[in-house]
Amino acid sequence: MSAALPIQLVNHYQNKRWRMSNLYYIIDERGERVKFVPNWVQIDLQSDLHFLNLVIKARQIGITTLVDLWLLDDSLFNANLSGAIIADNEKKATEIFREKIRYPYDQLPLGLRQARYLETDQTHTLVFDNKSRVTVGVSIRGLTFQALHISELGRIAKYFPQRAAEIQTGALNTVHAGQMIFIESTAEGREGLLYELVERANQLKQEGRELTPLDFKLYFYPWFFDARYNLSAEDTAKVIITAEDERYFTEVEAEMGVDLTPGQRAWYVAKRGSQGEKMKSEFPSTPTEPFEVSNEGKIFRKEMEQVRREGRIHAKIPVLPDAPVNVFFDIGGASNRLGSDYMACWFCQRVGLENRMIRYHRDTGRGIGWWTTFIKSHAYLIGRICLPHDAKHKRLTTADAGKSVEDLFVEAGWQAREIEVVDRVENKWHDGIGASRNLMPTVHFDKEHCDQGIKDLDNYTKVWNEQIGAWRDQPAHTEASHGCDAFETFARSDVAIRGSRSTGTTTKRKRARSNYRTV
Repeated sequence: MSAALPIQLVNHYQNKRWRMSNLYYIIDERGERVKFVPNWVQIDLQSDLHFLNLVIKARQIGITTLVDLWLLDDSLFNANLSGAIIADNEKKATEIFREKIRYPYDQLPLGLRQARYLETDQTHTLVFDNKSRVTVGVSIRGLTFQALHISELGRIAKYFPQRAAEIQTGALNTVHAGQMIFIESTAEGREGLLYELVERANQLKQEGRELTPLDFKLYFYPWFFDARYNLSAEDTAKVIITAEDERYFTEVEAEMGVDLTPGQRAWYVAKRGSQGEKMKSEFPSTPTEPFEVSNEGKIFRKEMEQVRREGRIHAKIPVLPDAPVNVFFDIGGASNRLGSDYMACWFCQRVGLENRMIRYHRDTGRGIGWWTTFIKSHAYLIGRICLPHDAKHKRLTTADAGKSVEDLFVEAGWQAREIEVVDRVENKWHDGIGASRNLMPTVHFDKEHCDQGIKDLDNYTKVWNEQIGAWRDQPAHTEASHGCDAFETFARSDVAIRGSRSTGTTTKRKRARSNYRTV
Protein backbone atom coordinates (compact mmCIF):
# COMPACT_ATOMS: atom_id res chain seq x y z
CA MET A 1 0.00 0.00 0.00
CA SER A 2 1.32 3.42 -0.93
CA ALA A 3 2.93 5.36 1.95
CA ALA A 4 1.83 8.60 0.26
CA LEU A 5 -1.62 8.28 1.82
CA PRO A 6 -2.23 9.98 5.19
CA ILE A 7 -2.04 7.43 7.99
CA GLN A 8 -5.68 7.93 9.01
CA LEU A 9 -6.83 7.08 5.49
CA VAL A 10 -4.55 4.05 5.40
CA ASN A 11 -6.09 2.74 8.61
CA HIS A 12 -9.64 3.46 7.47
CA TYR A 13 -9.34 2.06 3.94
CA GLN A 14 -6.93 -0.83 4.42
CA ASN A 15 -9.69 -3.47 4.17
CA LYS A 16 -10.39 -4.15 0.48
CA ARG A 17 -13.69 -5.92 1.16
CA TRP A 18 -14.88 -2.88 3.08
CA ARG A 19 -13.77 -0.56 0.31
CA MET A 20 -15.57 -2.64 -2.34
CA SER A 21 -18.84 -2.38 -0.41
CA ASN A 22 -18.66 1.20 0.87
CA LEU A 23 -16.31 3.41 -1.10
CA TYR A 24 -17.54 3.50 -4.71
CA TYR A 25 -20.48 5.09 -6.45
CA ILE A 26 -21.65 3.97 -9.90
CA ILE A 27 -24.36 4.66 -12.48
CA ASP A 28 -27.01 1.94 -12.29
CA GLU A 29 -29.17 0.55 -15.13
CA ARG A 30 -31.66 3.40 -14.62
CA GLY A 31 -28.92 6.00 -15.06
CA GLU A 32 -28.96 6.96 -11.38
CA ARG A 33 -26.03 7.53 -9.01
CA VAL A 34 -25.97 4.77 -6.40
CA LYS A 35 -23.46 3.35 -3.96
CA PHE A 36 -22.00 0.11 -5.23
CA VAL A 37 -23.18 -2.67 -2.91
CA PRO A 38 -22.22 -6.14 -4.21
CA ASN A 39 -25.08 -8.49 -5.04
CA TRP A 40 -25.04 -12.20 -4.25
CA VAL A 41 -23.18 -13.16 -7.44
CA GLN A 42 -20.56 -10.44 -6.99
CA ILE A 43 -20.00 -11.45 -3.36
CA ASP A 44 -19.63 -15.10 -4.38
CA LEU A 45 -17.04 -14.32 -7.04
CA GLN A 46 -14.85 -11.99 -4.98
CA SER A 47 -14.85 -14.42 -2.07
CA ASP A 48 -13.41 -17.25 -4.18
CA LEU A 49 -10.98 -15.65 -6.62
CA HIS A 50 -8.07 -17.46 -8.25
CA PHE A 51 -5.19 -15.88 -10.19
CA LEU A 52 -6.76 -16.60 -13.58
CA ASN A 53 -10.54 -16.34 -13.48
CA LEU A 54 -12.91 -17.37 -16.27
CA VAL A 55 -16.55 -16.40 -15.78
CA ILE A 56 -19.40 -17.60 -18.02
CA LYS A 57 -22.58 -15.80 -17.06
CA ALA A 58 -25.94 -14.39 -17.97
CA ARG A 59 -26.22 -10.90 -19.41
CA GLN A 60 -26.13 -7.89 -17.04
CA ILE A 61 -25.51 -9.89 -13.92
CA GLY A 62 -22.92 -7.38 -12.60
CA ILE A 63 -19.59 -9.12 -13.16
CA THR A 64 -18.14 -6.39 -15.40
CA THR A 65 -18.86 -3.72 -12.78
CA LEU A 66 -17.30 -5.76 -9.99
CA VAL A 67 -14.13 -6.60 -11.92
CA ASP A 68 -13.54 -3.06 -13.17
CA LEU A 69 -14.00 -1.58 -9.71
CA TRP A 70 -11.64 -4.27 -8.41
CA LEU A 71 -8.97 -3.15 -10.90
CA LEU A 72 -9.56 0.53 -10.09
CA ASP A 73 -9.29 -0.18 -6.37
CA ASP A 74 -6.04 -2.13 -6.84
CA SER A 75 -4.55 0.78 -8.77
CA LEU A 76 -5.59 3.33 -6.15
CA PHE A 77 -4.23 1.40 -3.19
CA ASN A 78 -1.12 -0.23 -4.70
CA ALA A 79 1.87 1.50 -6.25
CA ASN A 80 3.30 0.71 -9.69
CA LEU A 81 0.40 -1.48 -10.76
CA SER A 82 -0.74 -1.49 -14.40
CA GLY A 83 -4.29 -2.68 -15.05
CA ALA A 84 -5.94 -3.06 -18.45
CA ILE A 85 -9.48 -3.67 -19.63
CA ILE A 86 -10.13 -5.01 -23.14
CA ALA A 87 -13.64 -4.45 -24.53
CA ASP A 88 -15.24 -5.97 -27.61
CA ASN A 89 -15.68 -2.63 -29.43
CA GLU A 90 -14.72 1.04 -29.21
CA LYS A 91 -18.15 2.15 -28.02
CA LYS A 92 -18.09 -0.35 -25.18
CA ALA A 93 -14.51 0.64 -24.26
CA THR A 94 -15.54 4.29 -24.00
CA GLU A 95 -18.58 3.35 -21.92
CA ILE A 96 -16.53 1.18 -19.54
CA PHE A 97 -13.92 3.88 -19.03
CA ARG A 98 -16.51 6.59 -18.46
CA GLU A 99 -18.91 4.67 -16.21
CA LYS A 100 -16.79 1.98 -14.53
CA ILE A 101 -13.48 3.81 -14.06
CA ARG A 102 -13.64 7.60 -14.38
CA TYR A 103 -17.04 8.14 -12.74
CA PRO A 104 -16.29 6.02 -9.62
CA TYR A 105 -12.96 7.83 -9.23
CA ASP A 106 -14.61 11.24 -9.52
CA GLN A 107 -17.13 10.25 -6.82
CA LEU A 108 -14.48 9.31 -4.25
CA PRO A 109 -14.21 11.42 -1.08
CA LEU A 110 -12.31 14.63 -1.78
CA GLY A 111 -9.55 13.77 0.69
CA LEU A 112 -8.87 10.46 -1.03
CA ARG A 113 -8.80 12.05 -4.48
CA GLN A 114 -6.37 14.70 -3.21
CA ALA A 115 -4.17 11.99 -1.69
CA ARG A 116 -4.33 9.92 -4.87
CA TYR A 117 -4.40 12.60 -7.54
CA LEU A 118 -4.15 12.09 -11.30
CA GLU A 119 -0.81 12.59 -13.00
CA THR A 120 -2.21 11.66 -16.43
CA ASP A 121 -5.82 11.99 -17.51
CA GLN A 122 -6.30 10.75 -21.07
CA THR A 123 -9.29 9.56 -23.09
CA HIS A 124 -9.01 5.92 -22.02
CA THR A 125 -6.20 6.01 -19.42
CA LEU A 126 -5.80 7.25 -15.86
CA VAL A 127 -2.34 7.39 -14.26
CA PHE A 128 -2.23 8.11 -10.52
CA ASP A 129 0.50 9.73 -8.46
CA ASN A 130 1.55 6.32 -7.10
CA LYS A 131 2.54 5.40 -10.71
CA SER A 132 -0.35 2.95 -11.05
CA ARG A 133 -2.57 3.14 -14.10
CA VAL A 134 -5.81 1.82 -15.60
CA THR A 135 -6.17 1.59 -19.40
CA VAL A 136 -9.28 0.65 -21.38
CA GLY A 137 -9.30 -0.24 -25.09
CA VAL A 138 -10.04 -2.84 -27.75
CA SER A 139 -6.37 -3.69 -28.26
CA ILE A 140 -3.64 -3.41 -25.63
CA ARG A 141 -0.07 -3.59 -26.97
CA GLY A 142 3.42 -2.83 -25.82
CA LEU A 143 2.89 -2.84 -22.04
CA THR A 144 3.18 -5.32 -19.19
CA PHE A 145 0.22 -5.62 -16.84
CA GLN A 146 -0.29 -6.99 -13.36
CA ALA A 147 -4.08 -7.13 -13.76
CA LEU A 148 -6.11 -7.73 -16.90
CA HIS A 149 -9.85 -7.83 -17.58
CA ILE A 150 -11.14 -9.12 -20.93
CA SER A 151 -14.83 -8.36 -21.36
CA GLU A 152 -16.99 -10.42 -23.77
CA LEU A 153 -14.21 -12.61 -25.13
CA GLY A 154 -16.83 -14.85 -26.74
CA ARG A 155 -18.07 -11.99 -28.88
CA ILE A 156 -14.50 -10.92 -29.74
CA ALA A 157 -13.59 -14.47 -30.79
CA LYS A 158 -16.70 -14.81 -32.96
CA TYR A 159 -16.78 -11.44 -34.70
CA PHE A 160 -13.09 -10.48 -34.59
CA PRO A 161 -11.00 -13.69 -34.65
CA GLN A 162 -7.78 -11.83 -35.48
CA ARG A 163 -8.23 -9.68 -32.39
CA ALA A 164 -8.82 -12.83 -30.33
CA ALA A 165 -5.58 -14.28 -31.69
CA GLU A 166 -3.81 -11.08 -30.69
CA ILE A 167 -5.25 -11.38 -27.17
CA GLN A 168 -4.07 -14.99 -26.93
CA THR A 169 -0.51 -14.33 -28.07
CA GLY A 170 -0.18 -10.79 -26.73
CA ALA A 171 -2.34 -9.58 -23.84
CA LEU A 172 -2.56 -12.92 -21.98
CA ASN A 173 1.23 -13.18 -22.05
CA THR A 174 1.77 -9.74 -20.50
CA VAL A 175 0.41 -10.96 -17.16
CA HIS A 176 2.79 -13.30 -15.36
CA ALA A 177 2.17 -16.19 -12.98
CA GLY A 178 0.73 -15.05 -9.66
CA GLN A 179 -0.95 -11.97 -11.11
CA MET A 180 -4.63 -11.50 -11.95
CA ILE A 181 -6.62 -12.09 -15.13
CA PHE A 182 -10.39 -11.85 -15.34
CA ILE A 183 -12.24 -13.08 -18.42
CA GLU A 184 -16.01 -12.68 -18.29
CA SER A 185 -18.31 -13.31 -21.20
CA THR A 186 -21.49 -14.68 -22.58
CA ALA A 187 -20.76 -17.47 -25.08
CA GLU A 188 -21.06 -17.58 -28.85
CA GLY A 189 -20.99 -21.26 -29.85
CA ARG A 190 -18.45 -24.10 -29.91
CA GLU A 191 -15.51 -22.29 -31.45
CA GLY A 192 -12.89 -19.68 -30.76
CA LEU A 193 -10.57 -18.76 -27.91
CA LEU A 194 -13.26 -18.56 -25.20
CA TYR A 195 -14.52 -22.07 -25.98
CA GLU A 196 -10.97 -23.45 -25.92
CA LEU A 197 -10.24 -21.87 -22.52
CA VAL A 198 -13.54 -23.09 -21.06
CA GLU A 199 -12.95 -26.63 -22.36
CA ARG A 200 -9.53 -26.71 -20.69
CA ALA A 201 -10.80 -25.22 -17.42
CA ASN A 202 -13.79 -27.57 -17.35
CA GLN A 203 -11.53 -30.56 -17.96
CA LEU A 204 -9.36 -29.60 -14.98
CA LYS A 205 -12.49 -29.11 -12.86
CA GLN A 206 -13.94 -32.50 -13.81
CA GLU A 207 -10.63 -34.21 -13.08
CA GLY A 208 -10.55 -32.56 -9.66
CA ARG A 209 -7.00 -31.34 -10.22
CA GLU A 210 -5.45 -28.65 -8.06
CA LEU A 211 -5.02 -25.48 -10.10
CA THR A 212 -1.65 -23.83 -10.65
CA PRO A 213 -1.28 -20.03 -11.01
CA LEU A 214 -1.26 -20.62 -14.79
CA ASP A 215 -4.60 -22.48 -14.88
CA PHE A 216 -7.95 -20.76 -15.32
CA LYS A 217 -10.62 -21.35 -12.73
CA LEU A 218 -14.12 -21.66 -14.22
CA TYR A 219 -17.21 -19.97 -12.75
CA PHE A 220 -20.76 -20.21 -14.09
CA TYR A 221 -23.60 -17.86 -13.12
CA PRO A 222 -26.98 -18.63 -14.75
CA TRP A 223 -29.80 -16.13 -15.23
CA PHE A 224 -31.84 -17.38 -12.27
CA PHE A 225 -29.12 -16.27 -9.83
CA ASP A 226 -30.25 -12.69 -10.50
CA ALA A 227 -33.33 -11.75 -8.47
CA ARG A 228 -34.36 -9.20 -11.12
CA TYR A 229 -35.14 -11.94 -13.61
CA ASN A 230 -38.59 -12.63 -12.24
CA LEU A 231 -42.14 -11.50 -13.08
CA SER A 232 -44.87 -10.48 -10.67
CA ALA A 233 -47.83 -12.79 -10.10
CA GLU A 234 -49.98 -10.46 -12.22
CA ASP A 235 -47.58 -10.57 -15.19
CA THR A 236 -46.90 -14.27 -14.75
CA ALA A 237 -50.58 -14.96 -15.38
CA LYS A 238 -50.23 -13.33 -18.82
CA VAL A 239 -47.49 -15.71 -20.01
CA ILE A 240 -48.32 -19.04 -21.66
CA ILE A 241 -46.05 -21.86 -20.44
CA THR A 242 -46.23 -24.80 -22.85
CA ALA A 243 -45.72 -28.47 -22.04
CA GLU A 244 -42.38 -28.27 -23.83
CA ASP A 245 -41.40 -25.32 -21.62
CA GLU A 246 -42.32 -27.30 -18.53
CA ARG A 247 -40.13 -30.21 -19.64
CA TYR A 248 -37.25 -27.81 -20.21
CA PHE A 249 -37.57 -26.24 -16.74
CA THR A 250 -37.84 -29.67 -15.12
CA GLU A 251 -34.58 -30.73 -16.79
CA VAL A 252 -32.86 -27.50 -15.69
CA GLU A 253 -34.03 -27.94 -12.11
CA ALA A 254 -32.75 -31.53 -12.04
CA GLU A 255 -29.35 -30.64 -13.51
CA MET A 256 -28.76 -27.47 -11.50
CA GLY A 257 -30.39 -28.52 -8.22
CA VAL A 258 -32.75 -25.53 -8.07
CA ASP A 259 -36.48 -24.85 -7.87
CA LEU A 260 -37.62 -22.24 -10.39
CA THR A 261 -40.56 -20.14 -9.29
CA PRO A 262 -43.54 -19.47 -11.57
CA GLY A 263 -42.31 -15.88 -11.88
CA GLN A 264 -38.86 -17.01 -13.02
CA ARG A 265 -40.32 -19.42 -15.56
CA ALA A 266 -42.62 -16.74 -16.92
CA TRP A 267 -39.76 -14.26 -17.15
CA TYR A 268 -37.67 -16.74 -19.13
CA VAL A 269 -40.45 -17.52 -21.62
CA ALA A 270 -41.31 -13.84 -22.09
CA LYS A 271 -37.65 -12.85 -22.51
CA ARG A 272 -37.11 -15.65 -25.01
CA GLY A 273 -39.71 -14.03 -27.23
CA SER A 274 -37.32 -11.15 -27.95
CA GLN A 275 -34.02 -13.07 -27.76
CA GLY A 276 -34.83 -16.02 -30.04
CA GLU A 277 -31.85 -18.30 -30.64
CA LYS A 278 -29.62 -15.96 -28.60
CA MET A 279 -31.46 -16.81 -25.38
CA LYS A 280 -29.20 -19.70 -24.41
CA SER A 281 -26.03 -17.69 -24.89
CA GLU A 282 -27.30 -14.44 -23.36
CA PHE A 283 -29.24 -16.06 -20.49
CA PRO A 284 -27.96 -19.61 -20.04
CA SER A 285 -29.54 -22.04 -17.59
CA THR A 286 -26.80 -24.71 -17.57
CA PRO A 287 -23.03 -24.64 -18.18
CA THR A 288 -23.36 -26.38 -21.57
CA GLU A 289 -26.11 -24.16 -22.99
CA PRO A 290 -23.97 -21.12 -23.84
CA PHE A 291 -21.90 -23.22 -26.20
CA GLU A 292 -24.69 -24.68 -28.26
CA VAL A 293 -23.92 -23.73 -31.85
CA SER A 294 -25.50 -20.45 -32.85
CA ASN A 295 -26.64 -20.30 -36.47
CA GLU A 296 -26.18 -16.55 -36.65
CA GLY A 297 -23.84 -15.68 -39.51
CA LYS A 298 -23.18 -19.33 -40.42
CA ILE A 299 -22.57 -19.75 -44.15
CA PHE A 300 -23.77 -23.35 -44.49
CA ARG A 301 -26.56 -23.12 -41.91
CA LYS A 302 -29.39 -24.23 -44.22
CA GLU A 303 -27.30 -26.86 -45.96
CA MET A 304 -26.12 -28.48 -42.71
CA GLU A 305 -29.65 -28.38 -41.30
CA GLN A 306 -30.77 -30.28 -44.40
CA VAL A 307 -27.92 -32.76 -44.00
CA ARG A 308 -29.12 -33.57 -40.49
CA ARG A 309 -32.79 -33.51 -41.37
CA GLU A 310 -32.21 -36.07 -44.13
CA GLY A 311 -30.01 -38.28 -41.93
CA ARG A 312 -26.84 -37.89 -44.00
CA ILE A 313 -24.45 -37.98 -41.05
CA HIS A 314 -23.76 -41.67 -40.44
CA ALA A 315 -22.17 -43.48 -37.53
CA LYS A 316 -19.98 -45.32 -40.03
CA ILE A 317 -19.77 -45.44 -43.83
CA PRO A 318 -18.26 -48.61 -45.30
CA VAL A 319 -15.51 -47.98 -47.83
CA LEU A 320 -15.88 -49.97 -51.05
CA PRO A 321 -12.49 -51.54 -51.93
CA ASP A 322 -12.94 -51.31 -55.72
CA ALA A 323 -14.24 -47.70 -55.97
CA PRO A 324 -11.72 -44.83 -56.17
CA VAL A 325 -11.32 -42.43 -53.27
CA ASN A 326 -10.48 -38.87 -54.34
CA VAL A 327 -8.69 -36.42 -52.02
CA PHE A 328 -9.49 -32.70 -51.97
CA PHE A 329 -7.15 -30.16 -50.36
CA ASP A 330 -6.88 -26.67 -49.04
CA ILE A 331 -3.17 -25.94 -48.72
CA GLY A 332 -3.45 -22.81 -46.54
CA GLY A 333 -0.21 -20.83 -46.58
CA ALA A 334 1.89 -23.81 -47.59
CA SER A 335 2.19 -22.55 -51.17
CA ASN A 336 4.36 -19.69 -49.88
CA ARG A 337 6.23 -21.18 -46.93
CA LEU A 338 6.23 -24.84 -45.98
CA GLY A 339 4.01 -25.60 -43.00
CA SER A 340 3.17 -21.96 -42.32
CA ASP A 341 -0.56 -22.46 -42.06
CA TYR A 342 -3.25 -25.08 -41.72
CA MET A 343 -3.83 -27.62 -44.45
CA ALA A 344 -7.01 -29.67 -44.70
CA CYS A 345 -8.27 -32.49 -46.87
CA TRP A 346 -11.42 -34.53 -47.48
CA PHE A 347 -11.43 -38.14 -48.69
CA CYS A 348 -14.51 -38.74 -50.86
CA GLN A 349 -15.81 -41.89 -52.52
CA ARG A 350 -18.58 -41.48 -55.08
CA VAL A 351 -21.16 -44.30 -55.07
CA GLY A 352 -24.18 -43.91 -57.32
CA LEU A 353 -25.77 -40.55 -56.53
CA GLU A 354 -23.86 -40.12 -53.29
CA ASN A 355 -20.62 -38.31 -52.54
CA ARG A 356 -19.48 -40.12 -49.41
CA MET A 357 -17.07 -38.17 -47.22
CA ILE A 358 -15.24 -41.02 -45.51
CA ARG A 359 -12.39 -39.13 -43.82
CA TYR A 360 -11.28 -35.59 -42.97
CA HIS A 361 -8.08 -34.19 -41.51
CA ARG A 362 -6.56 -30.79 -40.92
CA ASP A 363 -3.23 -30.00 -39.38
CA THR A 364 -0.52 -27.37 -39.26
CA GLY A 365 3.26 -27.42 -39.48
CA ARG A 366 3.25 -30.44 -41.80
CA GLY A 367 5.17 -30.62 -45.05
CA ILE A 368 3.88 -32.08 -48.31
CA GLY A 369 5.87 -35.26 -47.67
CA TRP A 370 3.95 -35.85 -44.46
CA TRP A 371 0.62 -35.38 -46.25
CA THR A 372 1.49 -37.78 -49.08
CA THR A 373 2.48 -40.39 -46.49
CA PHE A 374 -0.76 -39.75 -44.63
CA ILE A 375 -2.81 -40.34 -47.81
CA LYS A 376 -0.99 -43.58 -48.58
CA SER A 377 -1.34 -44.85 -44.99
CA HIS A 378 -5.01 -45.67 -45.55
CA ALA A 379 -6.08 -48.78 -47.42
CA TYR A 380 -8.00 -46.84 -50.05
CA LEU A 381 -7.90 -47.10 -53.82
CA ILE A 382 -6.76 -43.50 -54.33
CA GLY A 383 -8.11 -41.82 -57.46
CA ARG A 384 -7.21 -38.17 -57.95
CA ILE A 385 -5.53 -35.58 -55.77
CA CYS A 386 -7.36 -32.27 -56.23
CA LEU A 387 -5.61 -29.07 -55.17
CA PRO A 388 -6.62 -25.39 -55.10
CA HIS A 389 -5.31 -22.91 -57.66
CA ASP A 390 -2.35 -21.75 -55.54
CA ALA A 391 -0.84 -25.24 -55.72
CA LYS A 392 0.81 -24.02 -58.96
CA HIS A 393 2.59 -21.12 -57.23
CA LYS A 394 6.36 -21.56 -57.14
CA ARG A 395 8.06 -21.27 -53.78
CA LEU A 396 10.49 -18.44 -53.30
CA THR A 397 12.31 -19.68 -50.20
CA THR A 398 13.18 -22.92 -48.32
CA ALA A 399 14.87 -26.00 -49.81
CA ASP A 400 11.93 -26.33 -52.21
CA ALA A 401 12.49 -22.93 -53.86
CA GLY A 402 11.32 -22.93 -57.46
CA LYS A 403 8.88 -25.78 -56.87
CA SER A 404 5.10 -25.69 -56.43
CA VAL A 405 2.92 -27.87 -54.22
CA GLU A 406 1.86 -29.66 -57.40
CA ASP A 407 5.54 -30.37 -58.16
CA LEU A 408 6.06 -31.75 -54.65
CA PHE A 409 3.15 -34.17 -55.01
CA VAL A 410 4.64 -35.41 -58.30
CA GLU A 411 8.04 -35.84 -56.61
CA ALA A 412 6.29 -37.86 -53.89
CA GLY A 413 5.19 -40.41 -56.50
CA TRP A 414 1.90 -39.18 -57.90
CA GLN A 415 1.47 -39.13 -61.66
CA ALA A 416 0.70 -35.74 -63.18
CA ARG A 417 -2.52 -37.15 -64.62
CA GLU A 418 -3.60 -38.10 -61.09
CA ILE A 419 -3.42 -34.47 -59.93
CA GLU A 420 -5.99 -31.78 -60.68
CA VAL A 421 -5.44 -28.12 -59.82
CA VAL A 422 -8.76 -26.29 -59.64
CA ASP A 423 -8.92 -22.88 -61.30
CA ARG A 424 -9.24 -19.74 -59.21
CA VAL A 425 -12.72 -18.19 -59.02
CA GLU A 426 -13.40 -14.54 -59.72
CA ASN A 427 -16.15 -14.35 -57.10
CA LYS A 428 -15.59 -16.64 -54.13
CA TRP A 429 -19.01 -16.01 -52.59
CA HIS A 430 -21.10 -16.82 -55.66
CA ASP A 431 -18.85 -19.19 -57.60
CA GLY A 432 -16.87 -20.88 -54.83
CA ILE A 433 -19.25 -21.07 -51.87
CA GLY A 434 -22.14 -21.32 -54.33
CA ALA A 435 -20.61 -24.47 -55.82
CA SER A 436 -20.29 -26.00 -52.35
CA ARG A 437 -23.92 -25.24 -51.60
CA ASN A 438 -25.08 -26.73 -54.90
CA LEU A 439 -23.24 -30.00 -54.31
CA MET A 440 -24.07 -30.36 -50.59
CA PRO A 441 -27.37 -32.26 -51.18
CA THR A 442 -25.35 -35.20 -52.60
CA VAL A 443 -22.99 -35.46 -49.64
CA HIS A 444 -22.97 -38.04 -46.83
CA PHE A 445 -20.59 -37.90 -43.87
CA ASP A 446 -18.86 -40.57 -41.79
CA LYS A 447 -19.16 -39.09 -38.30
CA GLU A 448 -16.34 -41.17 -36.83
CA HIS A 449 -13.73 -39.97 -39.29
CA CYS A 450 -15.21 -36.60 -40.33
CA ASP A 451 -16.30 -35.18 -36.98
CA GLN A 452 -13.91 -32.21 -37.12
CA GLY A 453 -14.81 -31.54 -40.75
CA ILE A 454 -18.50 -31.47 -39.89
CA LYS A 455 -17.73 -28.97 -37.12
CA ASP A 456 -15.74 -26.85 -39.57
CA LEU A 457 -18.68 -26.75 -42.01
CA ASP A 458 -20.99 -25.85 -39.10
CA ASN A 459 -18.66 -23.07 -37.97
CA TYR A 460 -17.92 -21.46 -41.35
CA THR A 461 -18.89 -17.87 -40.61
CA LYS A 462 -19.35 -14.61 -42.47
CA VAL A 463 -17.25 -11.52 -41.71
CA TRP A 464 -18.85 -9.14 -39.23
CA ASN A 465 -19.03 -5.50 -40.36
CA GLU A 466 -18.61 -3.50 -37.16
CA GLN A 467 -19.42 -0.16 -38.82
CA ILE A 468 -22.91 -1.13 -39.95
CA GLY A 469 -23.53 -3.89 -37.41
CA ALA A 470 -24.27 -6.60 -39.98
CA TRP A 471 -22.80 -9.74 -41.56
CA ARG A 472 -21.04 -9.35 -44.92
CA ASP A 473 -21.30 -11.90 -47.73
CA GLN A 474 -17.66 -12.77 -47.22
CA PRO A 475 -16.19 -15.70 -45.26
CA ALA A 476 -14.13 -14.99 -42.15
CA HIS A 477 -10.66 -16.54 -42.13
CA THR A 478 -10.61 -18.89 -39.14
CA GLU A 479 -9.38 -22.42 -38.47
CA ALA A 480 -12.75 -23.69 -39.72
CA SER A 481 -12.33 -21.97 -43.09
CA HIS A 482 -9.57 -24.37 -44.18
CA GLY A 483 -11.85 -27.39 -44.18
CA CYS A 484 -14.51 -25.39 -46.00
CA ASP A 485 -12.00 -24.28 -48.64
CA ALA A 486 -11.01 -27.93 -49.11
CA PHE A 487 -14.71 -28.73 -49.52
CA GLU A 488 -14.87 -25.97 -52.16
CA THR A 489 -11.97 -27.63 -53.98
CA PHE A 490 -14.13 -30.76 -54.07
CA ALA A 491 -17.23 -28.90 -55.27
CA ARG A 492 -15.39 -27.17 -58.12
CA SER A 493 -13.26 -30.10 -59.25
CA ASP A 494 -13.75 -31.94 -62.55
CA VAL A 495 -14.26 -35.08 -60.46
CA ALA A 496 -17.39 -33.62 -58.85
CA ILE A 497 -18.63 -31.88 -62.00
CA ARG A 498 -18.26 -34.99 -64.20
CA GLY A 499 -19.89 -37.14 -61.56
CA SER A 500 -22.86 -34.80 -61.34
CA ARG A 501 -23.24 -34.70 -65.13
CA SER A 502 -22.92 -38.45 -65.58
CA THR A 503 -25.73 -39.15 -63.14
CA GLY A 504 -27.89 -36.24 -64.22
CA THR A 505 -28.28 -35.15 -60.62
CA THR A 506 -29.68 -31.81 -59.47
CA THR A 507 -29.88 -30.03 -56.16
CA LYS A 508 -33.41 -31.42 -55.77
CA ARG A 509 -32.34 -35.06 -56.32
CA LYS A 510 -33.84 -37.82 -54.22
CA ARG A 511 -31.61 -39.41 -51.64
CA ALA A 512 -30.14 -42.74 -52.68
CA ARG A 513 -31.22 -45.60 -50.51
CA SER A 514 -28.35 -46.46 -48.18
CA ASN A 515 -27.59 -49.59 -46.22
CA TYR A 516 -25.67 -47.93 -43.41
CA ARG A 517 -26.90 -46.49 -40.13
CA THR A 518 -27.39 -42.75 -39.57
CA VAL A 519 -26.94 -40.74 -36.40
